[in-house]
Amino acid sequence: MPDPGGSRVQFIVGVDVGGTFTDASAIRIEDGASFSAKVPTTPSDLLIGLLDALDGLAAEAALPTHDLLRGTVKFAHGTTQTSNVMFTWSGSKAGLITTEGFRDELLMMRARGRVAGLSLSERRHLRRTQKPPAIVPAERIVEVTERIDARGRVLVRLDRADAERAVDRLVGLGVEAIAVALLWSPRNPEHELLVADVIRAKAPGIHVTLSHEIAPVLGEYERASTASVNAYVAPTVEDYFRRVEGALRNRGLTVPVLVVQADGGVAQVAQSVPIRTIESGPAAGMVAVQALAQTVGLSDVIATDVGGTTFKTGLLVDGKWGFSRETIINQYTLLMPMVDLVSIGAGGGSIAWVDDSRLRIGPMSAGASPGPAAYGWGGEQATVTDADVALGFIDPARFLGGKLPLRPDLARSALQPIADQLFEGDVTRAAAGIRQVVDAQMADLVRKATLERGHDPRRFTLMAYGGAGPLHAASYAHGLGICRIVIPRNATVYSAYGAAASDLRNTVEISVDAGLMADTSALESAFAEIEERTVALLRQQGVEDGDIAISRSADMRYERQLHDIRVPLPASIRDQNQVIGAFENRYVALYGAGSRLPHARLQLLRIGVEAVGRTRSPDPRPSTKPPPPLTPSVDTRRIYWPEAGEWIETPAYDGAALSPGHVVAGPAVIDEPGTTVSLPRGATALIDPYDNFQITLDREVK
Repeated sequence: MPDPGGSRVQFIVGVDVGGTFTDASAIRIEDGASFSAKVPTTPSDLLIGLLDALDGLAAEAALPTHDLLRGTVKFAHGTTQTSNVMFTWSGSKAGLITTEGFRDELLMMRARGRVAGLSLSERRHLRRTQKPPAIVPAERIVEVTERIDARGRVLVRLDRADAERAVDRLVGLGVEAIAVALLWSPRNPEHELLVADVIRAKAPGIHVTLSHEIAPVLGEYERASTASVNAYVAPTVEDYFRRVEGALRNRGLTVPVLVVQADGGVAQVAQSVPIRTIESGPAAGMVAVQALAQTVGLSDVIATDVGGTTFKTGLLVDGKWGFSRETIINQYTLLMPMVDLVSIGAGGGSIAWVDDSRLRIGPMSAGASPGPAAYGWGGEQATVTDADVALGFIDPARFLGGKLPLRPDLARSALQPIADQLFEGDVTRAAAGIRQVVDAQMADLVRKATLERGHDPRRFTLMAYGGAGPLHAASYAHGLGICRIVIPRNATVYSAYGAAASDLRNTVEISVDAGLMADTSALESAFAEIEERTVALLRQQGVEDGDIAISRSADMRYERQLHDIRVPLPASIRDQNQVIGAFENRYVALYGAGSRLPHARLQLLRIGVEAVGRTRSPDPRPSTKPPPPLTPSVDTRRIYWPEAGEWIETPAYDGAALSPGHVVAGPAVIDEPGTTVSLPRGATALIDPYDNFQITLDREVK
């Protein structure tokens, strides 16, 4: 790829626009020096917060913003914009064209709409559940007369005049986007392509989503839902990225803006699919986790991201993250490859409340506005951050590097109602209770996620990042029996760093006939066809063939099983036994020795190809300097440690004064510009050669 940086100082830049904060990270290529900035997200216009973060980043690098952007050779952007559109129901006026007789399919939601995506506890209270608002109401769903069968044969040919009638009706209703989801279109997209041609001829300004392109797999409801959600969010998301590209070009950026995708890769804006940016920030975090794990020699890692709104966790097993191909957003099912992450509403801004004399945390969040009470921006409800401030874990004068001084008095005032209801008016006990409950919730989610995937959390290293991750990691790790924690120095902007480290990635999956496995020649041809599609897209984005890596997979199961598993396959398939052997090895790895059913028939459901185009990425460099003597702590802070049940005069170290080789023993806290590392008694932190905090926990942490 061309080098747009010329002879200027060159940078790799990543940004992550989260629900509470907007983070930016830059790596100077010549020496590996890193810079970061964290500013409150601006919900009314996310671009404002993004530009504020870049200004802060340039200031950290001692450069004008224009010079930083002119020297940027790679710019990657993770965002919650797509999720925000769904959660606030602020998408476009979308329409749907479907096969005659299937008009109500999207509205029926397979009769699962009331409970799709809800937790077991939420499902128990069925009377409180309800279907989500219709992203495409009935009056904007139009049928056309056509029929293709399961083999892709045209049974009833679509008449162009019928397609024109359907499009005219939706245009007359003022739609901004149209989804087209016709029956069996993955087998034969001829009719969907005809409808798209009509739309572009009659209304070229309307966004078009074709279900066979966005989700080329079987499952008519899921495909229609995916296409409809994309149509719903696309105009807003695409407008945002157009504005981002324009604003950054005006400020000196000369390279394309790369958008982080849910599968952990990036794509140029023109090649990006809006719904595939859902959860792109957390996916970027997993990219950073994988890169750091490789650097420090770890293969099995539990990643934990504690932001302002949510707690997310994912697994790295044998150095690789898992994928899911289906997710549920606001009770709508989406079919797309995603990094396998699970989350709960438990972050720094999560609101504490009382339900039937029990303390609850989240999922409601104070967000960036008004934020926790301690911000002084008008928030009145107690949050996890308020509890941490009241207990002394967060230094009010050093929050966000001193750019946002906190108000402990407002934090305690917000905690008082909970203290009065549950803790006999004792604010300290209330704050400690909030901290203990949220840490237990985080530990429960990690335990559930690891055990359900067949792993023991105790054999993993825990990696904690996000603004609140380092502050709580020791507590929830101890609850899991984990004794080793790694906290990256740039933990507070780690997803932004991961965006900078992400490669171009294109993943394509298709449904196949069950008999394809027996015909290895046809199977090899099917793989070759979708490999060419994935590689062509990377070539369009300037990737050379030598920088492209391809991997294959298949979704398979034993006959009559309900669920399938993802099976990695070799680069070329010579006979059926290769496929069978790969499945059986994966099956035994998941379910244990003796689980194999050698006499059962196998079903091949889907095949997939992932093509990765390597890009410029951060190159971590170890320190070669001997550590200076341990600097005395900046001061001591009176902190209430719930594990010990007492206030302790605690050493508080300035993180900037700690270098590779330094060791800090708990109880202690280490203040970083965007976070605080908490070390209870029994915890010891070593700053490793790559400037990360390597923490070991005794079994009895207090």
